[in-house]
Amino acid sequence: MPAVQNIYEIKDYKNRIPLANSVNFNVDVRETSIHIQARVDLSAKAKESVFRYRYQIEEYLRQHPALRETESPIQTYSSAPEIVRYCDLSSRNTGVAPMSCMSGAMADFVGRDLTPASDTVIVSSGADSFIHSSNPLEVFLYCKGSPFHDQLVLKLENLKNVFGLSTYSPGRGIHAVTVLSRSACWAASFAKDLGMRLVSGESLKSTLNRAEAYSDVGGLIIIAGPKIVVGGVFSLMSVSKDRSVEAS
Repeated sequence: MPAVQNIYEIKDYKNRIPLANSVNFNVDVRETSIHIQARVDLSAKAKESVFRYRYQIEEYLRQHPALRETESPIQTYSSAPEIVRYCDLSSRNTGVAPMSCMSGAMADFVGRDLTPASDTVIVSSGADSFIHSSNPLEVFLYCKGSPFHDQLVLKLENLKNVFGLSTYSPGRGIHAVTVLSRSACWAASFAKDLGMRLVSGESLKSTLNRAEAYSDVGGLIIIAGPKIVVGGVFSLMSVSKDRSVEAS
């Protein structure tokens, strides 16, 4: 059973997303650790947002503790705060536990609060990131245990919309499943679902078919040791070997 103070599934790992000419700061509240990059220092506003959403989530969990313990979607009351209802929607789309999506939702909602004050904002809650940038970005993907750890660069260009990026590291030979989607919350839901399917013994072909059936999966990268499977419109580069890996 999760500890009372835990409001979502903890990911103690993250991708590295360098952002030039930015102010970097952290907001830490209990087990919530948010890393933010923006054009100006928005730490005070970010801290207020984190406290507000944590309070909303904690109060709902206090009244409805089953949400914290369930391993699959569960009834969410109409009185639930928006952030909880958003997690419920994303979890129902894949069948994963709502708490698996909450970290991404925190990144999304804090990021949404900060974008009016900065034209570029990246909010990362562990490996779940809300990204709002009109400039090309490079993401150094987390895949500890693989020879590509911190050496595989996801190149994102022609960015026009707010979107989310999430990496799930399920273990058992699957070092990372990274998904691009409409938000960090949705990306986290997809990454968890696809990662758990792989470690449970589902074939790669079946898992890829599942990903293709999800209309909101904009990109997928699966890393298992030295093997990489990619899908989507982007490119990858291995820094260590100076070679491109084309998406297909």
